[in-house]
Amino acid sequence: MSENQRIRLTKTLLKNALIRLLKEQNIYSISIRELCESAEINRSTFYKYYGSQFDLLTEMENDLIGIVTDSISKYPSEPELSFYDTCKCIEDNNELFRILFNNNVDPMFPEKIFALPCIQDTISQYIGESSSEAEREYKFHFLAYGMYQVIKVWINKDKRESPQEIVDLILRKMLA
Repeated sequence: MSENQRIRLTKTLLKNALIRLLKEQNIYSISIRELCESAEINRSTFYKYYGSQFDLLTEMENDLIGIVTDSISKYPSEPELSFYDTCKCIEDNNELFRILFNNNVDPMFPEKIFALPCIQDTISQYIGESSSEAEREYKFHFLAYGMYQVIKVWINKDKRESPQEIVDLILRKMLA
């Protein structure tokens, strides 16, 4: 196994361990010792890559933000495809999104997502240019946080609609 593969494997073990632990407790009560035991690695290996469990969480958030950015950026002029690809990404990473959206692990995570220029641009395509700047700002926040709440409900359902069905619901029924 190459060094890069070993590093990726170690980080994957740590990320999976953190997800398991976050299902049962909040980030503030998770110790490095407990995290390392769950991942079956030693503490010195953990500290080789991270300074704390918060650094690991930040990397995981940044990974998701990168995935969302890539999904939306694939179709800059086709917001429906962007939303579908993003919902597919959310479904594929449902466990982590569910933890980040529900557990207040990082209450700023939704802000980080909706601050992404690609998301702002995509949502802005539905607002239009005819409104005043203040009205566009209110519409943006209404749409962004409304979508956030719909997606939060969606990811928490055991029997969820498909990504296509949730996109249709948001774009065709709620924004119509």
